[in-house]
Amino acid sequence: MYCFRVADPKLDRLAQVPLFRGLGKRELQFLASRVDEVNLRPGQTVIREGDATEAFFILTSGNVQVVRGGKPAARLGAGDFFGEIGMLDHGPATATVVADGPVEAMVLSHAQFRDAIKGNDTLAMQVIAAMAERLRANALA
Repeated sequence: MYCFRVADPKLDRLAQVPLFRGLGKRELQFLASRVDEVNLRPGQTVIREGDATEAFFILTSGNVQVVRGGKPAARLGAGDFFGEIGMLDHGPATATVVADGPVEAMVLSHAQFRDAIKGNDTLAMQVIAAMAERLRANALA
């Protein structure tokens, strides 16, 4: 009897995201079981500044523009993420995010994000550290 291992594309994409570098296979599998994949249209507003944040996004291909106070703040691409602040505090979005062109992303709802964070201390600390880095950079800008 032969045993074939079938590659899991979602798991492979998650493993390429810098935020998840410290996670082991088991932790990545746990995360993969909770994440959904979406395609965003060019020009699609994903998050609007001031509105409730509904999801945490991890870009797998394409780019998005981040606009804060009506001014361009950043351009994010594959491996980058956004929406984490609203996921942690259920507060309004701190920026507007618009797809630059076709974008593929993985997305976690509030409940999925909470389960992923509660189920993994390493992931929780990585998200908090990345968020602190981003907040510090924004404060200095």
